[in-house]
Amino acid sequence: MKNCLILGSGRSGTSMLGGILHQAGYYMGDKLHKPEPSNPKGFFEWMTINQINEQILAAYVRRGLREKFMEIAFKKGTVYNPLGRNQKWLLSLPMDVKVSSKVPQVETEIKEVLAKEPFCYKDPRFSYTLPIWEKFLKPGTVCICVFREPDVTVNSILKECQTREYLRSLYINRRMAYNVWFNIYSHVLFKHAKHFENLIFVHYGQVYNGTALPMLSEMLGAPLKKDFVDKGLKRTVPGGLIPVKVKDLYRRLCEAANYIGE
Repeated sequence: MKNCLILGSGRSGTSMLGGILHQAGYYMGDKLHKPEPSNPKGFFEWMTINQINEQILAAYVRRGLREKFMEIAFKKGTVYNPLGRNQKWLLSLPMDVKVSSKVPQVETEIKEVLAKEPFCYKDPRFSYTLPIWEKFLKPGTVCICVFREPDVTVNSILKECQTREYLRSLYINRRMAYNVWFNIYSHVLFKHAKHFENLIFVHYGQVYNGTALPMLSEMLGAPLKKDFVDKGLKRTVPGGLIPVKVKDLYRRLCEAANYIGE
């Protein structure tokens, strides 16, 4: 089986694909995050991977943005704090930001986790940090970017931020959540896809219905089965005004995935 990374915005179906690949026998970490009501079958993420990416992204938190919204946040009874522990999967980095690592131990830690093969590591933060990891990946490693309808993802993000304790300190509104979605997929589509040969795009619906699994199975050399998918867990509904730039980017992602829609 070929090594694999899963990227894409959180709340987009990455855990569903992670579960399918975990079932196929991939190593995903020594101790995965425990299931939660929002992901009752598990997240299939390893804290060690999250923390490596958190270290990389710590240098890119936009302090000015935090200060700008601090007064608004206090009025709403919460604190806008993107520096919070494990919150950087919701970081919003503009396209002109080039991510690099200046933390000495990061490269050592990356080499250690990549030595355990065949691996499939999942983390939304890869959407920004992939260029750091790419230097240490073996040829043939596959990156899979999962996405779904942006309004569904945004609604799910906002619900997650309201219900998970570690996100309670993070102030985020709908406009900000759409910017998170837009910047994550802009980095993947317009930066990473240009020079990473084995980066492929898959829509949530293609995983949910199993139509993408034969292609992924052949590309990865892994036996993938859709019986992991629980049809009862498709709960978040669409809704809300979608910004024009987000609609356009979603259309381009669908084209990259050859996804026509339901």
